[in-house]
Amino acid sequence: MKFLLVLALLLGLSPVPAQATACSWDQNPGWVQRENLKKGDVKWDADVPLRFSADFTRRKEVPRIEGYLSSASATCGETVSLTTVGSTKFQVEIYRMGYYKNTGARLIRTLASPKSITVDSKMVPGQYLLKLRSLKRASTFVPLVITGSGANDLTFVSSVLTWQSYNQWGGESLYKGADGNRETAASVVSFDRPYDGDGSGQFRYMEQPLITLMEKAGLDINYITDLEVDSNPEVFAQTRSIVLGGHSEYWTRSMRQHFENAVATGTNLIVFGGNTGYAITEIKEREISGRTPYREIGQPESLLLGSQYFALGIRKDLVSSNVWPFSVLGIDAQIKGIYGYEADTAMGTVGPGVQVLARAVISPTEKGFVAMSTYYSAPSGAAVMNMGTNGWVCAMSNRCPWGYTFDLQAQKQIQKVTEAVLKAVKTAKWPVAQIDIPTRS
Repeated sequence: MKFLLVLALLLGLSPVPAQATACSWDQNPGWVQRENLKKGDVKWDADVPLRFSADFTRRKEVPRIEGYLSSASATCGETVSLTTVGSTKFQVEIYRMGYYKNTGARLIRTLASPKSITVDSKMVPGQYLLKLRSLKRASTFVPLVITGSGANDLTFVSSVLTWQSYNQWGGESLYKGADGNRETAASVVSFDRPYDGDGSGQFRYMEQPLITLMEKAGLDINYITDLEVDSNPEVFAQTRSIVLGGHSEYWTRSMRQHFENAVATGTNLIVFGGNTGYAITEIKEREISGRTPYREIGQPESLLLGSQYFALGIRKDLVSSNVWPFSVLGIDAQIKGIYGYEADTAMGTVGPGVQVLARAVISPTEKGFVAMSTYYSAPSGAAVMNMGTNGWVCAMSNRCPWGYTFDLQAQKQIQKVTEAVLKAVKTAKWPVAQIDIPTRS
């Protein structure tokens, strides 16, 4: 691991300090909708096949150009340095991810062997992938979030702490050592390394399908990472809703507090995932460590989310409770195989009273807890929704890393329910929860 990091530094470049640059963005209401009218690029991922994080599947060792940035996010006028591994002569194609008439991305610019990337007027807020291309080497991505400012419909939080915890690049993650065993897992991992797989972390399967729908809906979005949630207690001050993708497992104590404060002051929290906010992690400079479950210190996730992780390795069909947002599917609708790989429940937990939006189909002889999607109305008026499965987002595009597949009907059903939730985000019309499982203490 240390050898590879030294190699990366030798082949890369030293960090470049932030510097002021004049730029202006259109962030007036409707700016995301206007942005997505621009021409997209259907070939943005043509030479970078999807490769999951190595915690789920081991990749073939082929020569690649890989890289990482000095920061996971930046805003107008800031500069981030780029370190590369595998080649010093390369090309960077900068793509903003979105809908773009179903192409998925827009090419912003192309740079030759850049030492750094400066955010200017052309790089409007959003989730970006930087494609690294080099002669005789396989291409990979480097993710970057461009943060904006001002009032918005929602703030989307990219879960880079979780990505890095699972990142096996260099041989070690918080889950496995170089020999593939949990006993040899690292106690500390660094942000100063590329992401394994295709270089995009877990973005392409745990977040991108959701971002495509959000931008298609024309919602005005502020993009941030969970590092901003950790460091800035005012990060949600100008947003009406917070949205998380399919896998936001690792939260610092500050993150947890800032999410709780946001809900307590009327900001909606929408989780399109499962096993959310499960483990406490700590940040020190450019390193993260720790995997202690919140429930072990008397702060179970269900206190905030209404439900929490309880099952690993399951695959269960969903049956609708015939209430919003699943009511858009019709009476007693089912979605095949959507609960899993990890799933949540409100049974056997502590927390506020919740409405069960949908639950898993179980056999007559099956005992124990039931996977479910939950919803409650906080005293502040905030809506809190937890889909309760980390298969929700990846199933939209049939790209789940644990080998489950989803037919076209299931994909369309998931998208339809998600669109109903996003409509509520846009209109700010949230139903009052009808409690099925009362307050537990």
